[in-house]
Amino acid sequence: MATGQTLSRMLPMTTHVCLLTLFTLSTAVPFNPKSLRADHSNHLLQYHHQQQQEALADVEEQLFPSLSQIKSTRNNINSLQQPQQQEATEAPVSYAGYKLFKTDVQEQLFPVVDSLDVEAGVEVWSCRKKGRSNHYEMDLLTPPHAVREVRQVFIESNVTYQEVIDDLQRAINMEGTTDEIIIWNRPAHPMTWHNYHTLDEMYQYMDYLAAEFPQLVTVEDIGMSFEKRPLRVAKVSTGGPEVKPTIFIDGGIHAREWVSPATALFILHRLVEFGWQEPQLLNRFDWIILPMVNPDGYVYTQKHDRLWRKSRSNLDSSPLCSGVDLNRNFAFKWSTGGSSPQPCSSVYGGPEPFSEPESRALRDILLKNKKQLKVYISLHAYSEMWLLPYAYTDAEKPDNYEDLYNVSVMGVETIRNTSGHDYRMGQAAELLYRASGNSMDYAHSIGIPFSFSLELRDKGKFGFILPKEEIEPTGREFFQAMKTVSEEVYQKLQATSTG
Repeated sequence: MATGQTLSRMLPMTTHVCLLTLFTLSTAVPFNPKSLRADHSNHLLQYHHQQQQEALADVEEQLFPSLSQIKSTRNNINSLQQPQQQEATEAPVSYAGYKLFKTDVQEQLFPVVDSLDVEAGVEVWSCRKKGRSNHYEMDLLTPPHAVREVRQVFIESNVTYQEVIDDLQRAINMEGTTDEIIIWNRPAHPMTWHNYHTLDEMYQYMDYLAAEFPQLVTVEDIGMSFEKRPLRVAKVSTGGPEVKPTIFIDGGIHAREWVSPATALFILHRLVEFGWQEPQLLNRFDWIILPMVNPDGYVYTQKHDRLWRKSRSNLDSSPLCSGVDLNRNFAFKWSTGGSSPQPCSSVYGGPEPFSEPESRALRDILLKNKKQLKVYISLHAYSEMWLLPYAYTDAEKPDNYEDLYNVSVMGVETIRNTSGHDYRMGQAAELLYRASGNSMDYAHSIGIPFSFSLELRDKGKFGFILPKEEIEPTGREFFQAMKTVSEEVYQKLQATSTG
């Protein structure tokens, strides 16, 4: 068992965001190389699934020649920009026997949680404040050899707990299974909302939409990741001389939150393939969707470590620790709390703001379109929360907080009426935890008035390993919320312009 000295050797690869906030652990902490896991290898992962692409190629060539032309041109460009990615030599990380405990912890018992042996691998997955009380729900991922110790600490400290996942690897295996009949029942893309998909499949779907709906969809690569994967956006617009307000949605900034990019693509799907059902969404707004902010990390979660969170950049100053928390790398109140200066921390904010190509690409497209941008939403998981600025502090609120609050109330109410899921709503730093240098606060700081961050399903039953059966319901409830939010924002913009 660790003692109070645990605070001086803070987590190298875990997300003790509650403890970072409460104990202001944004100061330097000694690096402990013994606590590193195998997921810090510098080898890149091969992510191209050649067999699947070849199987689809003939059908695409015959039925969708414009799509083939787009892909051919993009592949030629990428072949010049990207070095051949190396075959991964690291074995996949196994979470066999890992258990997820959901606990109800009073604030004064946080030192008890901290006393758990960090070096044994106990991770805080999520920390959620319960209303205005001093109680928190904390989800603890516990390796097999620490299960008895953790349970004993809970019992001795009268901490209420529940085992919600008894074997994490089994849950991961179930999450990764696919229905081949569903996948191959599509003419030119394998995209469904019944499975989680590869990065290539996601981009293939975006290219398909651009080819099939050229009057509505344009696809653009706005930058390259550290490992030279494209960051691809889709813009949905009916065109015309009128400059319309724009809604921006991004996902996948944290690699392990798989339902986030899936939901962003579901919104794209509904706007484009079923836009005729909701014409006001396209008549009143243009939409920009960036489903994958962190492509390198996402590929890494699919090939090596399902729970990887950060990007995959390597710093000369810390060659053993890969990646930056991209949602701590933006130049608004950067590194002022709720992040770590230690490269091995999962909330490492980087050596400086916008040190990462992924955060720079997102910054650049927001700045490029900021005159038209009225809504920014960053999708995360999990906890079912609708979060408002600011995340860097709960001691200050934006000038337009009342408008932000009112729009959020309507969005949350729509989700409740749609699916019965009760999303909590409030300022991010108060409801969840402090997180300086995040994208939501940055978007608001550059003048995007309605900036939000959403924590999608669930509330800890499955956590990051959300079953594939939850993908479509999550997308549907968020799409309904976006209909309401766009209506509310439109009415506010009209009132402002006529006032």
